[in-house]
Amino acid sequence: MTTHENILIGSDTSSSLAAILKSLQTMDQYSFITATRVSDIVQLSKSIQPTLLILSFRDNQNVINSLLSYHRDFSIPLVCLRTRNEHRKLQLRDNLVVFTQLFEYGMQSNNLITNILGILNLIKKTQAVSISKTFVPKGKLTEDQSKDLTRYTLELDQKKALLDKIKERIKQLYSNVDASTKTQLMSIVNTIKMTRNDQKHWEDFKHYFENVNPNFLKKLSAKFPCLTEKDLKYCCYLKMNMSNEDIRLILGINQESVRTHKYRLKKKMVLEKDQDLRNYIQTFVN
Repeated sequence: MTTHENILIGSDTSSSLAAILKSLQTMDQYSFITATRVSDIVQLSKSIQPTLLILSFRDNQNVINSLLSYHRDFSIPLVCLRTRNEHRKLQLRDNLVVFTQLFEYGMQSNNLITNILGILNLIKKTQAVSISKTFVPKGKLTEDQSKDLTRYTLELDQKKALLDKIKERIKQLYSNVDASTKTQLMSIVNTIKMTRNDQKHWEDFKHYFENVNPNFLKKLSAKFPCLTEKDLKYCCYLKMNMSNEDIRLILGINQESVRTHKYRLKKKMVLEKDQDLRNYIQTFVN
């Protein structure tokens, strides 16, 4: 299953938003998420971690200020589409990557999509260089890497929770729209279901996790072949020394279910009643 990268598009006018989406409609390898309110832009930029953020507000500076105010470590590349009447120069932070373009020019021919594709290509090349420079041999986990892995896991959970809220809101609107709109809404819901349950999320997580803990999952599965995928995820989170509350949120279960899962895992691993599961996983030879 293909996992799309997200591009967040924000505009305070529906006509501008529609024009931007139309210009980028052939970029089917990306998922476009739109918002018309600054508060939604701020929230979505954190919860879905888009590859790129496109702004077309009458006051782009206000949106940027809000993003920087709420997210001190904000680093998502920005594309600001300005109108001919916007003469104020953007005040930007030194490490913030911002591309500006005249909105009217972008809507001509394929100017916007050409520039966006060029920017995305530049971002990928920059990220590739960054990864090669910061590579750490397997088994050696820096403090920053540990934080990144935990943050990746938690942000994935936040993204799933947000998608669930959007899906529920669509269901509420479903009965009040015409047949054509119902079809479009159901298409969105199906896309959300596919994205939320995408196996690629787990594969991506395993890639990062195994770079730090080589052979952990392989040896754990070999010793306990009865472990399910959910069991293995639980063991990964314990290996990362994540709290029970974080695990509860990530797996989407309550505290009682956490205790039940822990009990079942201990039975599958044939551990003694007084043997601590977390300590066992932490010291498991890998």
